[in-house]
Amino acid sequence: MTKNIVRPLKLPEGCSVESVFYGSGTLCISTQAGCHMACPFCASGRAGLMRNLSVQELEAQVELYPDIEIKRITLSGIGEPLSNLENVEHFISESKYPVSLTTSVPDASLLKKIIKLKHNGVMLSLHAGSFETHKKLIPKSDSLNLIFEAMTDIWGEISGNRKRKIGFNYLLFDGINDTDEEISAFIGKMLQFKEATVHLLLCNHVERSRFRSPDIDLFQEIYEKMRDAGLNVRRANNWRKEAEGGCGTLFLKTLQK
Repeated sequence: MTKNIVRPLKLPEGCSVESVFYGSGTLCISTQAGCHMACPFCASGRAGLMRNLSVQELEAQVELYPDIEIKRITLSGIGEPLSNLENVEHFISESKYPVSLTTSVPDASLLKKIIKLKHNGVMLSLHAGSFETHKKLIPKSDSLNLIFEAMTDIWGEISGNRKRKIGFNYLLFDGINDTDEEISAFIGKMLQFKEATVHLLLCNHVERSRFRSPDIDLFQEIYEKMRDAGLNVRRANNWRKEAEGGCGTLFLKTLQK
């Protein structure tokens, strides 16, 4: 089985941002050097935001893989794509590959604009069912209520095929967002978006992080609860479970040096 391949792009400042090619054919690239979202579980934002990456730097990450057959690209590496929207829009419109993106939604009013782009998927990283837990995990995100209100407004305007390209990421953390109350609250909000995909994820361990995912039995129980409620829920694939299945640690290490 092909292993994940990580190739860094060195920036003029001396640090490097990661891109990861998954053996499934997806290339994951970064949109910023660092990140301002301040998610406490994430290595990418530990040092804050340095700057946006230019369109040329987005394209340069793809050019690091001339020997690899890329099937699709996802803007899911370091950084928040909605905070670099002008360059992200340009990259998506000009790319010869299908492009998807992952956002933690710093501004819910931008969702309609991004969903109507020529994308191959938009993934909303929410990781919570309640306002309080969402704010704890993603402090710089717009409120959970505003995000779901924006999605409700959008939902009636897009086709069934476009709806199936929308995803909601739920990264499980032991003792934080894996309780019955939290999962039930999330399911309740998701029932109107059944065409969308829920990606139920386990976290990649980050050095010196207190965040851990629950054991596999609870993970399976939560998966079954979402599935039985009628959600289109998927579990993390093996590519993202590998040690090099996530971005951010290389960027952090080069800054520390």
